[in-house]
Amino acid sequence: MQIALSTFFDKLRFYVFSWNRFANEQAAYEYWLRRVNCCVEAEQAYGLEVVYRMHYSDVIERPKSAMHALLDFPGEPYSGQCLEPLVQPINSANVPVDFNPSDPSTNLTTVEQARQLSDKLRSSPQPGRASLKLAEKLEAEFNQRVEYFGGLGTKYSEAQKLIAKLQKEFALLNASPAGKTS
Repeated sequence: MQIALSTFFDKLRFYVFSWNRFANEQAAYEYWLRRVNCCVEAEQAYGLEVVYRMHYSDVIERPKSAMHALLDFPGEPYSGQCLEPLVQPINSANVPVDFNPSDPSTNLTTVEQARQLSDKLRSSPQPGRASLKLAEKLEAEFNQRVEYFGGLGTKYSEAQKLIAKLQKEFALLNASPAGKTS
């Protein structure tokens, strides 16, 4: 398995103000932090043999070389068509120049955590060695999720049967003379 990790803090603004994907700026920062921290954890667990870190600025400033590097990582051939999606800017929020992207209800500590993580990822090299202990932890967590989601269908079916049974009992109680109140 190989993973490409892209770190670009500015993507937040695009999601929050263009796609309205999140309820507010706070939710967008929290989402970004969760996702990027998961990527960092995967990067530490599997090392640079499995995870490729790509910076947003590379995609914007040097799209052809960035795409070459990304495709070289899993051994895929480069095609000029790979650049076609990049013709339209990724962060094209189409907001007015005087637009203020700050939401006063956004926790400034969360914003600072996101900025620090972004800065750290931009300035530090990828970890070279994989961490077997962390990889085992991630695999165990993944297996727990698979087991949980694998059992949801059965639990849902059981809940539906219980609801149907209780609805019948309720209907019988309401239909019987002892169940009716006058």
